[in-house]
Amino acid sequence: MRFGSKRPSVTLILCLAALPFLLVGCKSILPVRSVPVEDQAALFKAPTFLPTNIVVTEPTPTPQSSSAQVAECTNLLQFIAPDLTYPDGTEVKPGQAIDKQWKVKNAGTCNWDSTYTLQLLGGESMGAASPQALVPARNGTETVIAVQFTAPMEPGRYTSQWKAYGPNGQPFGDLLYMDITVVSAQ
Repeated sequence: MRFGSKRPSVTLILCLAALPFLLVGCKSILPVRSVPVEDQAALFKAPTFLPTNIVVTEPTPTPQSSSAQVAECTNLLQFIAPDLTYPDGTEVKPGQAIDKQWKVKNAGTCNWDSTYTLQLLGGESMGAASPQALVPARNGTETVIAVQFTAPMEPGRYTSQWKAYGPNGQPFGDLLYMDITVVSAQ
């Protein structure tokens, strides 16, 4: 056979065919080190569970009632500004609707909620219901209290005094006044 021919030589084919067998045989010639089983590392080591002591405590209940709030805080209504509507002595017509407003401050440490009321303490009711819900206000804030009155039909001077009451039924804070003069209709 000649070199440079396009046909592969038989010798080359035989060498390539024998190569895998020779390589397998070489493997057995390499030294093998065996490690005793007790010295071999585990392929997978599962985590160990270590029990721990868990202490369970019952939560302390927080007071939800208004009576608990009363025991822990103080109520105080402070009159802040001159009457916002109908200053003392304002002249009105008989039967006139009056929207009386006072600017006050919740100067106590309690928050006023739906359990707080405004009640007639003295004088004329002039058609205003008593008790009335006191406007809700957080402690330290200013607010406006409004009461709807109707002027009496007879001419004269009329007053109405109102006081805030807490959920325990105790009055607190400054007195709120309504003072009008009904003049005869001309």
